[in-house]
Amino acid sequence: MNKEDYVSFEVAKLLKEKGFNEPCFSQYTKTGSIWNCQAPENFNESEGCYSRPSLYEAQKWLRNQHNLYVNAIPLEIPRSKSENFTFTIDKLDSNDEWDWRWEPEPYNFYATYEEAFSEGILEALRQVSNE
Repeated sequence: MNKEDYVSFEVAKLLKEKGFNEPCFSQYTKTGSIWNCQAPENFNESEGCYSRPSLYEAQKWLRNQHNLYVNAIPLEIPRSKSENFTFTIDKLDSNDEWDWRWEPEPYNFYATYEEAFSEGILEALRQVSNE
């Protein structure tokens, strides 16, 4: 996978803070260096280490653990070459009804799907602390 397919160091730290405990093939050290492994481990169990899941793994964890659905979406009419995507965050409530948790702001547009997806995961993690 490419670097942009994984969560950023900032997101990895927030995932650990919010209780992410899934085995991964990659980790960040406390200085932000990246280490890849042959077998998956839960690096969040170690002090000074942060599991580095793929964006999909982080999205799946948010969905399964916090009922938050993060999606990157293309703009119907791109604003410029650097503003082609945004993201949405939805939550399925206890009545099985959708609760729109986040609406795109004028400054929340990104050049790539992965950038928008990563920012959506970061924003969803920030919402976890507010619940």
